[in-house]
Amino acid sequence: MTATPPARQAHFGLGDLLDILPDAVVMVDRQSRIVYVNPAVRELLGHAPAELLGQSLKLLLPPALRDAHEAMVQRYRSDGEPRMMGARPVMHAQHRSGRLVPVSISLCNQTLADGERVSVAVIHDVSVMKTPLDRATAMAETDALTGLGNRLRLTRRAQALLAHGRPFALLCLALADWPALSTRLGPVHGDEVLRVMAERLQRQVQDGDVVARLEGEVFAMMLDGIADAAALTGRAEALVAHLRLPVRFANGEVDLVVHVGASMAPRHGQVLEALLDDADRALQQARRTGSPCRLAAGPEPA
Repeated sequence: MTATPPARQAHFGLGDLLDILPDAVVMVDRQSRIVYVNPAVRELLGHAPAELLGQSLKLLLPPALRDAHEAMVQRYRSDGEPRMMGARPVMHAQHRSGRLVPVSISLCNQTLADGERVSVAVIHDVSVMKTPLDRATAMAETDALTGLGNRLRLTRRAQALLAHGRPFALLCLALADWPALSTRLGPVHGDEVLRVMAERLQRQVQDGDVVARLEGEVFAMMLDGIADAAALTGRAEALVAHLRLPVRFANGEVDLVVHVGASMAPRHGQVLEALLDDADRALQQARRTGSPCRLAAGPEPA
């Protein structure tokens, strides 16, 4: 059977109206394949519209909700004539980076001119309407000193990417000789150095990346979609150069020396703790040899 052209299914007589809506709009066929998304999806969930066409709707759902959601969709499609449904209670969609986005969803069934039946979801960002649970979750995932994510946030994002089979690189970054440096600077300036490092790391984040403080002077950065060692090395070296800029205080400045160890999924494994261990061992090698960046030992790519 020839697939119905997505462009025809997309607008079903509404012209460009769906394209200019501020809320994300997703249209799926009876097999839950995405046949249309409007540009607002990129802002909300990080996906370019073209990369979603033909994909399963499950791609936008947290793994734990996929089976239950599919059963709900099938019941909704078989409940009679097309009808509008009110906004659902707050649920979560999955961003391209793996983070969860709180949303409310309005649904309707629609029959196109040729008899094709589709379901249309209008997805509204409710992150500005955070519940006490949402706020508590955000606090639990945030490092108090730097405002970055912590190990919990890194774990959740990485597990989401691993569940999708999406490649990524994991960097462990640390300041050299931190005990001596922090003693010399004192607690106030020492904390300021860590905050400056966090700000510099955050400025290097690209769409889908995650940066977190693991402990003390050790940070982690997850680079979404990196599957090539050369690309990883280039990104890590640029990162080190940016981090090594002096930190200035009222009474002077201090030069930072940063070392990086890196691992890659799935090349070095598909379990986060193992990837962190590999990246940490590479970091220790970089420290011992004085090199800015080391990639974990592992199998050569096929």
